[in-house]
Amino acid sequence: MKKLDKNKKILLILLSILLLVVIPISCYTLFAPKFKVKEFESVIEIPLQSKFEGMYGNICYGNIFSCEDVKPEINGEVNTNAVGEYNVTYTYQVDHEELVEEQTVKVIDEESPTIEVTESEYFYCPSGEVKESYATAKDNYDGDLTDKMEVIGKDGKIYFSVTDSSGNQTTKEVDATEKDDGPVITLNGNTTMYVPLNGTYEEKGATSTDICDGDLTSKIIVSGSVDTKKAGEYKIKYKVTDSKGTLSTATRTVFVYAKNDYNAPNGKSIYLTFDDGPSAYTSKLLDILKKYNVKATFFVTNQGLTQGYDNVILRAYQEGHTIGLHTNSHNYSIYASEQTYFDDLYAIQSKVERITGQKSMIIRFPGGSSNTVSRSYDNGAHIMSTLTKAVEAKGFRYFDWNVESGDAGGAYTSSAVYSNIIKALGNNSTYMVLQHDIKSFSVDAVASVIEYGLAHGYTFRPITMDTPNVHHGINN
Repeated sequence: MKKLDKNKKILLILLSILLLVVIPISCYTLFAPKFKVKEFESVIEIPLQSKFEGMYGNICYGNIFSCEDVKPEINGEVNTNAVGEYNVTYTYQVDHEELVEEQTVKVIDEESPTIEVTESEYFYCPSGEVKESYATAKDNYDGDLTDKMEVIGKDGKIYFSVTDSSGNQTTKEVDATEKDDGPVITLNGNTTMYVPLNGTYEEKGATSTDICDGDLTSKIIVSGSVDTKKAGEYKIKYKVTDSKGTLSTATRTVFVYAKNDYNAPNGKSIYLTFDDGPSAYTSKLLDILKKYNVKATFFVTNQGLTQGYDNVILRAYQEGHTIGLHTNSHNYSIYASEQTYFDDLYAIQSKVERITGQKSMIIRFPGGSSNTVSRSYDNGAHIMSTLTKAVEAKGFRYFDWNVESGDAGGAYTSSAVYSNIIKALGNNSTYMVLQHDIKSFSVDAVASVIEYGLAHGYTFRPITMDTPNVHHGINN
């Protein structure tokens, strides 16, 4: 009986707890209004440069029977133009009740870089290294990634690969050829040098580069020597080998030449002649000729551009050059008649005699004896046939040319003048070169012409009354 009473007491206590605690709490839980999170992500990802408006999910306020959606207040900045993590706080408030949720927003870059290949033929070294810049890499976020691009050549292809700061990778490949052409040797200074007998030869050296090995200058081996006490032709040789064993060579030719001896008999002779001067460039020309002990011939005029250079004519005469007669006026109307031609000729002869004290009898017709411009002035008299005979009958000697420098038309640089003259030389005994000392570029070519001539056995001479004839055919 006592045991039954005890059980009743326990049951009574449990019932009281149910009525006074459990049921009220359950009712409150079921029916009291409160926040409920129906959907919310604490960590979200959004693309770079997208628009962020608050990714807060779905939260409401109410009980199991009714729930009202609640719009939160959002706090926190998200820069969608910069990759990174940003913290955002969402605050929900209803009936003095408050719910705070925190969210991490990750701005991510999902766009891969681009690789643009710019050439059409591709080469790589045997080591796989690619020396040429064939491609560029750009990224929407990181910008130019060309310097970070990995490039390697193998198995007949070049592979390009680049990864941006977000880990997005792009690769590209092109067909290519393994290539190694060997080193390139570049001589410092001229490949052909000229040194006067007993002068000084200065070795200028060379540089070398290789498409794969880079700078190989320090590996160049130089052989050969120059004996400046003995005239002749000398060879200085340069060689270098790259890492693959490819050999490249280069040669410099050095000529040691004897001083010009214009009194030496016989041999191959070059007569440098200069028409239409003197001019502002003639003094420079005389300095060059003096340096090489070369005597030349100046067929002078009295036209406007030569005025004021009488002292230059005198200097040329005093230094042993021949002062020849070209024309006083350099006007082709002198070919109107024999009389007009000789009036002009005697005028320039008188001027030269006044300056030098010597009456010159060496002449060159304006345009040469083969000129055809005289036809426009002589009324069909075939004046050149008449004049060539008349000048010789009066004791004059006229000279044309057999080497055309081209400085009167067609050649406009010293190198072109030099080339024209050198190409015309051979083994004949007499070469009469036509130049004009009123052309600065033609004067600039003279030193190189002299060095070449002396190195190849020519003697430079001035025209004299005993010089062999160089005449053109008469064209009238």
